[in-house]
Amino acid sequence: MKPGYETAADAGGLVGPDVVAACALSSVPGVGATAMARITQMFGGFSAALDAGAAKIAKAAVELQLKQESVDFLNRKPDLDELGLWAVSAAKGAGARICVLGDPWYPPLLRSIDNPPPVLYVRGTLEPDALRVALVGARDCDDYGLEVARDLSEGLALAGVQVVSGGARGIDAAAHAGALWGQGTTVAVLGCGIDLVYPPENAALFERLSRGGGAVVSEFPPGTPPDKRNFPRRNRTLSGLSSAVVVIRAALNSGSLITANHAAQQGRPLFAVPGAADEPLSQGPNQLLTKDAARAVTSARDILFGLGWPVPDALAQREPRAHKKPARNLAPQPPAHAADPESMTLSDEERRLVDALDPRLPQHIDELSLRTGIPVAAALSRLTELELKGLATQRPGKYFLRRTV
Repeated sequence: MKPGYETAADAGGLVGPDVVAACALSSVPGVGATAMARITQMFGGFSAALDAGAAKIAKAAVELQLKQESVDFLNRKPDLDELGLWAVSAAKGAGARICVLGDPWYPPLLRSIDNPPPVLYVRGTLEPDALRVALVGARDCDDYGLEVARDLSEGLALAGVQVVSGGARGIDAAAHAGALWGQGTTVAVLGCGIDLVYPPENAALFERLSRGGGAVVSEFPPGTPPDKRNFPRRNRTLSGLSSAVVVIRAALNSGSLITANHAAQQGRPLFAVPGAADEPLSQGPNQLLTKDAARAVTSARDILFGLGWPVPDALAQREPRAHKKPARNLAPQPPAHAADPESMTLSDEERRLVDALDPRLPQHIDELSLRTGIPVAAALSRLTELELKGLATQRPGKYFLRRTV
């Protein structure tokens, strides 16, 4: 055994040789779940493949159907042991544990899909057998979609269902926030390395999830940038973790429909929120409904009924919320009474932002940064925290309002 293995540890403690080997092999450029399955089948496991070495794996490139970038990397004879040890160390530095296929805490539902991701980097707690539903939709979303995402997610959380989404702007962030408002937990599945924060304004959200609000999960090795080619893989894992997928707002040919396609291939039930025919963000859900690929839902109760899961009394007796449909050229409506920040513990920057926010007039992040003297990146992070505390609401284009209740 190479020096370093005996002290290799992630955030949960010492790890075994199989974990190091799995991290090494999955860190080879171009090697995804399918290639890893072929490698482990040919060589007899993670450790056996690593013991065979880069040259032997490269020599079997044709049989393994490796991508050219993988072959080129392996032909440079990298030290795969060092690569694996580095990945484990980087995971520890990010506060992440490593779960490999075959571990008892690897989620059974995800394990059941074809060629599941061999490695998961996890910040927080990923309960293996939790009931999970994925909510997906557009990054650049309207207020209606954001409200629906929060409401569905909050209702699911009240029913003890863990919400899964992609940690992105728009629908994803609203779904995560709604689950936390419902006193539940939520899982963000990333399209980048576990040690990166993308988008940067969700840093506070990810920190909240990793410290008791659920989990942040990535199948990609540390340091992997959020390249667009990563997101179909991310979407496959997102649906694989979930018992069902709900498409809320999505244009045609969007990433949300890729997730829906993965869900269908995995045998997961599909739900969609219907919308007006002339709204671009309704076209994705409406297409799924027209093709009978999804069942229409407008509430968390609809989702629970559709899955045959129990509806708790608190949710069954809850009055349906009226969501304002997207509209053009309407003057801002007078708000209800605003949430009271005086009863909460706020940092100095949070307090300044709350004071600067208006409940009627949306303000752009650049304006809020200028008015408060807080740099844009820090202001976005603080505003995310205020969203989680129920004191702020984000509108498309990075405009913010004081949240009303």
